[in-house]
Amino acid sequence: MNPIKIGIGVPSIGRFPPYIAQAAGLFERQGLNVEVVNQKDEEKAVPDIVAGHTPLGTPNAPSLIFSALHGSDIVIVGALLNRPAFYLVADPAISSIPTLRGKRLGINQPHRMAGMTMLALLRRWGFAVETDLKLVDLGINDRSLDALIDKQIDAALLPPEKAFVAEARGFRVVADSLQFDFHWVPLATTRRFLRDHRDLVKKICAIYQQSIQLFKTRPKETIAEITRRLPALGDESQAIEKCYRVFAELLEPTLRPSLPSIRAILKEVARQDPRAKELDPVSLIETVEQ
Repeated sequence: MNPIKIGIGVPSIGRFPPYIAQAAGLFERQGLNVEVVNQKDEEKAVPDIVAGHTPLGTPNAPSLIFSALHGSDIVIVGALLNRPAFYLVADPAISSIPTLRGKRLGINQPHRMAGMTMLALLRRWGFAVETDLKLVDLGINDRSLDALIDKQIDAALLPPEKAFVAEARGFRVVADSLQFDFHWVPLATTRRFLRDHRDLVKKICAIYQQSIQLFKTRPKETIAEITRRLPALGDESQAIEKCYRVFAELLEPTLRPSLPSIRAILKEVARQDPRAKELDPVSLIETVEQ
């Protein structure tokens, strides 16, 4: 049997359920030969799903919505993360949100999840991005941690894996995005693939649920798998443990997409593409009974 390819976009711990499933033998028990594909770029997850290279995957929600707006048949069949976990990490001299004023803030592309969330935070904090601070575009590949270390920027919004490493190296965690009810990481496929392989998708969704349960209830084994898959974090035991706690709390045990969180991220996407205002969040979801 040819392997079923699941694309994770990037090796974020929040996208680790298929790795946990592999380690526990969950796919094998169902007679499934699964290859987990790390595209090393979150923006590759959606086109790979649509093209069928990795017929299932875990993209960022904005990427999925932009694809749907351009006519693809991509669809959400589950939700890993119904809330974004990013952390504003800054030079130690920056002790609070008001002291960001006039500083250099690293940002990746606004259509990506971290960039979109950063802009939402700045609006909530009352900053005018054109005049109150300097946004430094770090390009497609997020170089924020390196840029902080090299003093090219004063602060940046980082995922937990980088934020807690930065904190261990003396940088200050000033704020987080946990206040936002933005859908972050769906499990997605295409309507075509779902139509032709519904039983397979149903099995994989069930395995994701089981692996999330294992993630939450077996911290020792999960942390060992994280360390094995992310060797760069191997010497950062406190950072790994903090990351584990964040994702153990946020991973959705039912795999059920939150309609309020999808509505919220649609509003953010609509700031860049007004057509998103017309999208019904229900139309982005296809229920797969477990």
